[in-house]
Amino acid sequence: MKLLLLFLYLWAPVRQETSLEVFVTCRTPEIFRDYRNYNYKQEISLGRDGLRVRIKSRTLTLRHLNHRLRPDEEFIAAQAPEVRRAFAQVRQDALSIADYLQHISLYLKNRVVYSEDDLPQEAPAVLAQEKGHCIGFANVAQALLACAGLLSRPVNGFYLREEGGRVEPVPHRWLEIDLPGQRRVFYDPQYQDFSSRYLVTRPGLAMESVERFAGVIVRKNRKILDE
Repeated sequence: MKLLLLFLYLWAPVRQETSLEVFVTCRTPEIFRDYRNYNYKQEISLGRDGLRVRIKSRTLTLRHLNHRLRPDEEFIAAQAPEVRRAFAQVRQDALSIADYLQHISLYLKNRVVYSEDDLPQEAPAVLAQEKGHCIGFANVAQALLACAGLLSRPVNGFYLREEGGRVEPVPHRWLEIDLPGQRRVFYDPQYQDFSSRYLVTRPGLAMESVERFAGVIVRKNRKILDE
């Protein structure tokens, strides 16, 4: 119980809004686009020497997600045993969608180890081997969300790893979840939250075809939200 309470405190820290402006030298700027949902906004400006990207995001809040779970029994019955067992564990004591999302994060944190090994990344395989990379984490979370009747979709892009004012864009995958109240939010099952250090690409892009590129941080800001 103490572990769960500690995790819930870490999962829902002080509500923050982060802004990041980066300049990247990318040979294929057309792979990026403006994008906006409930907790993320990305604006692209194309210049002569590169691409200027303005990103703003807000940490997730579960304050108003007290809606009851509505499991999709037909979907659950069609899943592999590994997914059904994971769902049975995650749904225990989950009285609301907020509880369920917290349980998914806790389950992934404790049961799946990040690995870049060449392993299957389908949800049943990741649960069986207890290893996976970003695609595997996203697949498991998406399957568990669907078991509870929550729609989500995978999102491809880059995680902006910072070092000394420069950023290294690392290919990455996360989820966009449809929450009650017509809210679409980004959630990263691997890193457990979401921040402004993400760069969204156009849908359907083959990430392995994108040449490596780099960028520099122009401006960044963080503020506490009074809500």
